Amino acid sequence: MSEKFYITTPIYYPSGNPHIGHCYTTVPCDSIARYKRMQGYDVMFLTGTDEHGLKIEQKAAEAGITPKEYVDIIVDRFKKLWSYMNISYDRYIRTTDDYHVESVQKIFKTLYDKGYIYKGKYSGKYCTPCESFWTDSQLDEKGCCPECHRPVKYAEEEAYFMKMSPFADRIEKLLTETDYLRPKTRAI
Repeated sequence: MSEKFYITTPIYYPSGNPHIGHCYTTVPCDSIARYKRMQGYDVMFLTGTDEHGLKIEQKAAEAGITPKEYVDIIVDRFKKLWSYMNISYDRYIRTTDDYHVESVQKIFKTLYDKGYIYKGKYSGKYCTPCESFWTDSQLDEKGCCPECHRPVKYAEEEAYFMKMSPFADRIEKLLTETDYLRPKTRAI
């Protein structure tokens, strides 16, 4: 049996068309996957799209279609680009796929029932285009988003949080004392 090797791109956010930044991570992942296959590894190369969020909802509304219809169009463009570039991914995951929704719900319920997930509020300065919360000290000199330099607004939302403290020692050991994550510098 071949040694297994798993590699993934970021799960891209399909709020717009694919661009050079998507290629910037997909091409190296593809190269590594191909190299590992040539070495005899059993490779799983995953890519895909995270299809939920306010920006997608807004863009779909602007286009007069549902969020699912909107992301279907964008995902088709991603897949056509990867085909054109001969990207050798093994699986394309979509967070709207039934199997993904069911799996996430099952995991969530298990963690919730064990008391690891709790409801709380998240608040702060929010940049809708970047879909990021920022602290005052992170904002640029004009009080705008440090990434896109657009205005931010105060936002508050109810959210679910996961208690990480019960797992801290195990996670730290996994990331620092094993070869689970490469490169090691990502564990810091």
